[in-house]
Amino acid sequence: MNRRIVLLAGLALLSLLAGTSAAQAQYGTVYNPYTGTTAVRETAYNPYTGTRGAETTAYNPYTGTHAASTTAVNPYTGAAAHSATAVNPYTGSAAHTESAYNPYTGTRAASETTHNGYTGATTNRTEAYNPYTGGKAASQSYANPYTGTTAHAQEYHNPYTGNTAVHANVRRR
Repeated sequence: MNRRIVLLAGLALLSLLAGTSAAQAQYGTVYNPYTGTTAVRETAYNPYTGTRGAETTAYNPYTGTHAASTTAVNPYTGAAAHSATAVNPYTGSAAHTESAYNPYTGTRAASETTHNGYTGATTNRTEAYNPYTGGKAASQSYANPYTGTTAHAQEYHNPYTGNTAVHANVRRR
């Protein structure tokens, strides 16, 4: 019986501590002593448009990585957008992503760009979907200034008409 009471009291204490950490993670600054990472979250609200947003920044001193992300939601239109960026000064690597969604039209779009400081390679990828037309579009590109290689590909498919179009191009110096 005493073991059960001690176990329940321990679980209750852990849940209180976990609840505090979750609340701190929503707003303010959070520090993780195991990774050395510090994250800061800020929120904003615009009463005229009803738009809510949040921005989160983080820094890890062990890897040197800086990261930032921004999210915005408009309750009147239901539209949502998200953007995130990460940079590592030690490797020279960087990445950036963006996405958007409109629940009224069902349209969604996303893009991603990455850069590798060691190889000099830069890649870019975009995609979009429109449920009314059924159209799916995608585009990819790659460039490496050290080798002189560039590549680009585009694709579009419409399941209602059955049309598919693909274009690809690779070039070397």
